[in-house]
Amino acid sequence: MDAIGRLWQLSTIQFDFNLPERFDLEYVAPEGRERPIMVHRAMFGSIERFMGVLIEHYAGWFPLWLAPVQMKILTLTDDQIPFAQEVAAKMKAAGLRVELDIRPEKLGLKIREAHMQRIPYTAIIGKNEAANGTLTVRLKDGTNTQPLTVEDAIKQMQEEVKTFSLKNLLK
Repeated sequence: MDAIGRLWQLSTIQFDFNLPERFDLEYVAPEGRERPIMVHRAMFGSIERFMGVLIEHYAGWFPLWLAPVQMKILTLTDDQIPFAQEVAAKMKAAGLRVELDIRPEKLGLKIREAHMQRIPYTAIIGKNEAANGTLTVRLKDGTNTQPLTVEDAIKQMQEEVKTFSLKNLLK
């Protein structure tokens, strides 16, 4: 079922009478030579259909393990760029997928763009965060966490990715 309640069928099992004839396939039966019937199965249908259903199911808000960009790091001013680059390097070294937004744009615009791109976590780095070596993380629902150390943010994200299960896929 997708995000707006529509049911989709992905897997199929079908009989194929055409391909055995095109490939001139035969087998020896007690009555003589026979043409087989092929049975095809597709667990997810086409990969395109599967990805479309997955995108629809999550309304674009992929779980952290699947999101192409797991966190976007935003800076308030140029003064925070070195710390933001350090944070991004640590997260990438930890196997996380992050992007930097160090453009000289207003913070509200950067937050809105990250939200529209359906990025699960947005880290906002201002003067206090850079001075304290912490991150304020904005969640997809718009709430902000208490300031976290970079190491704690990495641990929490890795734990969320690691504890994924198929049961969570259907939420």
